[in-house]
Amino acid sequence: MKWLWPDITPVAKLVAGLSLLSLPAGFACAGEQYPDSDTLKLSYALENSAAMPCPGKEKQCYLTSITLTAPQAVSGKDWAIYYSQLSPAYQVEGDEFTVTHINGDLHRLSPGPGYQGLIAGKSHQVRLYSKGSQITRSEFMPNFVLVAGDAGSPLKVSEIGSTRLQTDPQTGLEIQPYLAPFSSMAQFKLGKSDNTPLADGRWLYDYYAAIGAAAATSIESGLIPSPTKLERFDGAGPSLAAGFKLELAGADSGRIKPAVASALTRLASLGFAEKAGGAPLRLVLAADEFAGDDVAGASVMVEKQAADNTASASRSEAYRLTLGADGITLVAGGEAGLFYGLQSLAGLIAPGEAQLPAVSIEDSPRYGFRGMHVDLARNFHSLEFLERLIVQMGAYKLNKLHLHLADDEGWRLEIPGLAELTEVGSRRCFDLDENRCLLPQLGSGISGESQVDGYLSVADYRRLLKLAKAHHIEVIPSLDMPGHSRAAIQAMEARYRKLLAAGKEEAAKEFLLTEFDDSTRYSSIQYYHDNTLNVCIDSTYRFVAKVVDEIAAMHQSEGMPLRLYHIGADETAGAWVDSPACKALKAKQGDIHSLNGYFIEKVAAMLAGRGIRAAGWNDGMGETRPERMPADVQSNAWGLLAEGGHNVAHRQMNLGWQVVISTPETTYFDFPYVSHPEETGNHWATRALDSFKVFSFMPDNLPAHAELITDVRGKRFSADDTEPLKPGKRAAGLQGQLWSEMVRSDDMAEYMIYPRMLALAERAWHRADWELEYQAGRNFSKDTAYFDKASEQARARDWQRFATALGQRELPKLEQAGIFYRIAPPGIKAEGGLLYLNHPYPGTKLEYRLDGGNWQPWTAPVAVTGKEIEARAIAADGKRRSRSEQLRLSGA
Repeated sequence: MKWLWPDITPVAKLVAGLSLLSLPAGFACAGEQYPDSDTLKLSYALENSAAMPCPGKEKQCYLTSITLTAPQAVSGKDWAIYYSQLSPAYQVEGDEFTVTHINGDLHRLSPGPGYQGLIAGKSHQVRLYSKGSQITRSEFMPNFVLVAGDAGSPLKVSEIGSTRLQTDPQTGLEIQPYLAPFSSMAQFKLGKSDNTPLADGRWLYDYYAAIGAAAATSIESGLIPSPTKLERFDGAGPSLAAGFKLELAGADSGRIKPAVASALTRLASLGFAEKAGGAPLRLVLAADEFAGDDVAGASVMVEKQAADNTASASRSEAYRLTLGADGITLVAGGEAGLFYGLQSLAGLIAPGEAQLPAVSIEDSPRYGFRGMHVDLARNFHSLEFLERLIVQMGAYKLNKLHLHLADDEGWRLEIPGLAELTEVGSRRCFDLDENRCLLPQLGSGISGESQVDGYLSVADYRRLLKLAKAHHIEVIPSLDMPGHSRAAIQAMEARYRKLLAAGKEEAAKEFLLTEFDDSTRYSSIQYYHDNTLNVCIDSTYRFVAKVVDEIAAMHQSEGMPLRLYHIGADETAGAWVDSPACKALKAKQGDIHSLNGYFIEKVAAMLAGRGIRAAGWNDGMGETRPERMPADVQSNAWGLLAEGGHNVAHRQMNLGWQVVISTPETTYFDFPYVSHPEETGNHWATRALDSFKVFSFMPDNLPAHAELITDVRGKRFSADDTEPLKPGKRAAGLQGQLWSEMVRSDDMAEYMIYPRMLALAERAWHRADWELEYQAGRNFSKDTAYFDKASEQARARDWQRFATALGQRELPKLEQAGIFYRIAPPGIKAEGGLLYLNHPYPGTKLEYRLDGGNWQPWTAPVAVTGKEIEARAIAADGKRRSRSEQLRLSGA
């Protein structure tokens, strides 16, 4: 066995003196044959997700294999395969091939000392052990790259055809033809102590039944998100066909129509349009009517709310909506309240129903901050995707769009004056010197023009701001620093080299983020050795100021001043240890307790001087000295509940900071919906995160979840409230997160967001009666039962209401809007010769087939015979299908 370890010298040094490729010993055999990327068959297999004991000193590892089969003999050694793997390979069996970790997730497979050539038609296998764990199919990246040629001639670089993704025509989901089937529990468990269930069709049947899957209830089952108070009256409301006639009243009524134009557009798209002679739709701005402390839904008043969640904000978003035979009256405390009232009116529209119900609604939000975070940096998502997202956020009363615009793998926003940020930093191709683009990471391929490449131009960003303003959404930009900054670092080094070659040394250094004399050796959490900008050099702060000022100018141009900037500020372990500049800074300052904290304090002060609040993730913010931070800052609390994350959140709330709950186990939408290898997602925090789990979240009582959820291995945990909340302290809001390492397309981004985002909106806008009140110092575990049977039953009834509204009203609306939402697969049970199916969302059509035969509709238990049953659900428009679930009949 041969040991391998990441090469932590800069990649540019690896290729010094060569054309583009760092070639292993014995690699240059000019003119000899090499594999053909179009005909080479490459297969990747997960053999064991928890190889125990691990070779060497690793505590956790997994075993995989790469198999190469060429139709023709290949005798030469002058080739290599570059590919992405999220965690580094560290040991290889045999000596026919070597696998070397380059940087980040980039690896190189090349002929080793025992290589004797590829025999035509014969499979050649390399088995390798890798650090950590990979458990879902989506974690195994596509687009392996074949590089061939010797050091003295131009290299031939091409993607291996057999490793490209395909699309299932029935589901629209990705297919990975290069990845061997997952058919063994050895591919599913994280070790012998892993209690995670395999969520197959039989398991789903019991799960859906347990959470309250039921026959469809009344179409008038409530709104999403739930209002504070809703009363129904006898008789019908206005007719959709007759439309409405708009009437505006109240102080500054001229502001009303522009403020609600996008909501009126949505009403029209659902069949309720403005028409002469239609039912009166009276919109009234009346701030004075919502001036008291008894605003419906304002659960905590000024002294208990952070600045972004004040009673004033609740009043501006509060509304009263009445529908009757004589028309519709909407009264609100502000323009946002009118907008949300009209979205509730849209929520009352049911597909196929010509009449609106007669109802009265009083409403205002639970939190002032109701957010959705989207990672554009790891893999880019289009402007059109973001526009669809903004429309749907507005529809469900979310009001903060947190855009993650820069990370190690990409910089996604044009910054005037720093062209290299997007010229180099927004593209991934095969240029190991990174003068033209970044390294190919995350299975990006090498074109630099694929769907994962790209950026928002200034015009694009301004267009987004305008649309967000029309939907009462604040856009919060985030360009992660000082860690997670490799794209910026490499782009500014490319700028430096270009200007230096032109003889412009001072200009070259102006925005440089690198101290070339820093010899620190480190590995980031994503295994980069060069992704942390130097916080001890002046040019770093010139760069930050330049970026912030340019973004602020974009916001100002659209009448949306930049009020909140998210620094990121997380995960910088190991950097700067041997930086001369940092050693000098520490000697001069004397009281720097954390260089990351120093950076955040300095940038927060810079932002405050520009009238901008600073935000960051809780781990980085926790490295600051609160007395040196502005009083008004935001922290996103993402600590794992299973590891005491509630205490971290409480600690920062007690500082008076605006803490936005961003708990991975319940708000990270890059995790699988259920614990099944076919479901897209990461796995480090939870194996399953479906809409019911989001719906069940109690963000005002974080430790209570020790009674309700398990850790990543399916085990119960304890939550001791060792840092209880002080009286009057609570969260400022709630935010859902989509990280994009494994999300390569707009469709898959929407698959991961919807319908979970609707459950997020439910909890961000509305506090359910079944949620446990927080009591300081109360501890929770598997042995406590504060969330009792009565609470469970109340939650089940509430979920049935939500699930019915989602299945019968909201999924068809998402379909109409062109949203690629997830279709949940059905549960399957065969008992007494009968086939039973169920589904979490009433009204969803189901179908089945026996032994691979024709698909048949399922509406009620049906007699079946054969060996295997396959079942799937159908989208609202009857076109797209869920992935199918199988069940082998007993005795088969």
